[in-house]
Amino acid sequence: MTLSLEVEIYQLRVYLREISPTIWRRLLLRSDSTITDMHYTLQIAMGWTDFHLHQFVIRGKRYGVSKIGSIGFADDSDQVRLSDFRWYTSMASTLKNLPLGGLALDF
Repeated sequence: MTLSLEVEIYQLRVYLREISPTIWRRLLLRSDSTITDMHYTLQIAMGWTDFHLHQFVIRGKRYGVSKIGSIGFADDSDQVRLSDFRWYTSMASTLKNLPLGGLALDF
C-alpha cells in the first residue's frame, strides 16, 4: 500500500492586538512545517530577533519553542507538525497578540 503525503500550504494572517495602527503579516507555511518552523518564520516576518516571548495556543493547548529560564511546553516543537492539527486549507486563521506578550494561533 502506498501512502500519499501530499503537502498543503496554509495561509496565516498574523497581527498584533492592542496596537494601533494594526501591524500584520501574511505567512504561507507548508503543512509539513513544525511549530519550530512556524516560530522562526514569524521571527523573520515580524523582523524580530527571537527576544519576544510568545506562545501558540492551538485548540486550547499551548505550543512554542522552549528556552532555558523561560516558558516550558509539554510537546517538543520540533516534533509537532502543522499537519498534525488536520486544519482545513480553506479555514481562515489568525495569529494574535495575547496579554503579557503571548501569541495565540486561532482557528
